[in-house]
Amino acid sequence: MVTSKLPQSGKQLKKAFSKLFCLWRKRTKSNINFARERLGLYRRFTFKEVQAATGNFRFKIASGGYSDVFKGCIGEDEYPVAFRRFNKSERRRDEEEFLTEMESLLNLHHPHINIIPLIGYCLDGPDRFSVYEYMPRGTLSDQLHSMNDSLPWKLRLEICIGVARGLECLHTGNPVNVIIHRNIKSSNILLNQNWVPKISGFGISILMPTTTSLFEEAADIHVSTGVAGTIGYIDPEYLTSGQVTTKSDVYSFGVVLFEVVSGRKPWDIARTEMQLIPWARKCVEVKRLYEMTDPRLEGRDKIAVAPACLKAYANLAYDCTNERGNERPSIAAVVKRLQLILLLQECFEAHVPFSPSWLHSISISIAPPPGRGQPFEETQDSMSAGSPSDRSEPLVEMGDLGYPNLEFTDSDYEILGPGR
Repeated sequence: MVTSKLPQSGKQLKKAFSKLFCLWRKRTKSNINFARERLGLYRRFTFKEVQAATGNFRFKIASGGYSDVFKGCIGEDEYPVAFRRFNKSERRRDEEEFLTEMESLLNLHHPHINIIPLIGYCLDGPDRFSVYEYMPRGTLSDQLHSMNDSLPWKLRLEICIGVARGLECLHTGNPVNVIIHRNIKSSNILLNQNWVPKISGFGISILMPTTTSLFEEAADIHVSTGVAGTIGYIDPEYLTSGQVTTKSDVYSFGVVLFEVVSGRKPWDIARTEMQLIPWARKCVEVKRLYEMTDPRLEGRDKIAVAPACLKAYANLAYDCTNERGNERPSIAAVVKRLQLILLLQECFEAHVPFSPSWLHSISISIAPPPGRGQPFEETQDSMSAGSPSDRSEPLVEMGDLGYPNLEFTDSDYEILGPGR
C-alpha cells in the first residue's frame, strides 16, 4: 500500500493561485498573462459585471457551508448562469475552498457531461466567485425531498448512471492525478433541463497522484487528511482512520443510491429509524426490499420497479456501503452494474426476458471511460426533457415479472452482485 500526501503539483498550483490573488489588484501586464496561463480557457469577470449579471445579488438560489449561489444572465442573449460566492465572513476557509474547487476542475483531462462545467471566475473586489452553467432542475435532493412530482424509477436509474460516470471521470479520467470528491451527496448533484446530472461542490476535494504500477489500483493509494464531508454520507472507515481513498467516494455514492430508491434522507430525526444506511442495509439482509422503496413510486396498488431490478439495485447499494473499503466495488464496476440494472428494468417494461447470454455483447459496447477515449457528448437520448410526470412509465402488478423468473449464472453475479 502506498501512502501519499497532497501531491506536490497540487501544492504548487495552490501557491500559484495565492500569488495570483496577491498580485491581481496591481493589474500589471505580467499578472494578466499569468492568469491566462492558468485560466485561459475561462472567462474572467469583474465584480461590477457580476453585480450587473445578478441584479446586485437579488436572485439567491442556494446557500450553505461557506458559499451562496446566485442566478444571473450574461451576454446579449441573456444566457443563464450561476455565480457561486465564497463568503467573506470566513476569509481563510472560503479562499481555501475556492482554490481547491478551481484546482480540481482545472485538473480534469476532458470536459465531461456529468461534471458541472466551469464558465469563469471573479477575483476582483472582496469576494471570490466561480461561474457555472445554470441548472434549472435544481439538485437531486430537491427532486427527491422537496418537489410534489416524484421522479419515475427509470429516470432515477438514469440519473444514478450519470453520477457514476462523472465519478469515474474524477477517479480515472486524468492520467496524472486522481480526484477524490469527498462530498458526494444528493445536494451536490445538479440537474439540467434534460435531467442530465452534474456533479458539483468541489470545495473539499483532494488530488493524489495516479499509480505508476500496473499492479496497483488507485483505491490502494490513500491520503491522510482531516475528515471532511457531510454527516450521513461520510465513509465510516475514513471517519475513523482519517485516510481517504476513491472507495470513500463509492461509499458516499452508495448512500445516494439508497436515498434514491427510498426517498429518505440519510439522517432524519423525525423517523424512528433516524439513520438511513443501517435501516436500508437491514432491509436488504432480511430480503424486505419493498419496505425501503419510496411509496411515491406506487400508484393504485401498482409499482414501477421490476422486482429483479430492485434486487440487483439493492445489492449494489449494499456493496457500495460496506464498512470495509477494500470490499466495495470500484466506480467502473458500479457503472457497469447500473447499466445492466437499467437493462433489467427496460426488459421488464417491454415484457422481454433478460438473457444472460447478452452480457458479453453489452459489456463490450459500453462507452470507454472518460479520458480514455472520446469525451462524452452533451447528449443523452434516454433523458427526456419536461417534468417527471411527462414521462410515460408503465406500471405493473407487484411481483408479476411478466416473463419467466430470472436466474443468473455465477458469472452473471459477478456483474449484478451476489444474491442476499
